[in-house]
Amino acid sequence: MKKILKNLYLIFIAVFAFTACDMFRIDNYEAPNTSFNGKILDEVTKELVGTDVTSGSSFLLQEDGYPAGTRTKIINQYGEFRDDLFFAGTYNLSFEGCNFYPFKVEKLVVGKGNHTQDFTVKPYIRVKNASIRLVGSEIVATFNLQAGDPAVRLNHIRLYGSWDIYAGQPFTSYTPQGSGYEQDCGNIEIDESVQYTLKFDLTTANSKSYFKYIQDYYFRVGAMASVSGVGTVRRNYSPYTIINFKAP
Repeated sequence: MKKILKNLYLIFIAVFAFTACDMFRIDNYEAPNTSFNGKILDEVTKELVGTDVTSGSSFLLQEDGYPAGTRTKIINQYGEFRDDLFFAGTYNLSFEGCNFYPFKVEKLVVGKGNHTQDFTVKPYIRVKNASIRLVGSEIVATFNLQAGDPAVRLNHIRLYGSWDIYAGQPFTSYTPQGSGYEQDCGNIEIDESVQYTLKFDLTTANSKSYFKYIQDYYFRVGAMASVSGVGTVRRNYSPYTIINFKAP
């Protein structure tokens, strides 16, 4: 019996030693070797195409020649993306579920070091001539809208405000009271000549509580399109406007 136990013990030691050698072996995989960054630009205006604060526009990457599997890259609210821990290689990209028409890019070569790649897109809606300002006891936004394509319809518009840069859908820390800050549009045709007006009433309890300190506050207008046959649609936005004030 002792001999059997001794043999089992020796076998256990041998198996453990073999496994340990494999466990502590240093892998030979290359570390991330590039920064992949860029901007999403309107094909007409060449301006950044901003998106929702969270769950906004993004794109999928599939490395060419490797087994199926994708990685999602998030586009920030300004319309930019950046990954400083990226691997150089050849990639296929798919832009879907964004606030611009979907498209694909095949065999994009991302080199080592720093790779900047901008993409031009056709947004569903352009927020034009946006003016957001403090007028008496109101924040007043005026703007026009332009459809990226004649088939695009207007579903909803809203004014967003925040004490930080996160002003937009679905997250915004300020909840307005009353009416006038948003409008359901019923999927109407977009007429570029129409000027829209949205407002925050700064005399409400919520406004007095939220805007009670003199500091910079961030505002922008969001417009939701209705487009068939493109999948998920995200809001289009005006650029941020910063106003330093406090509620009366």
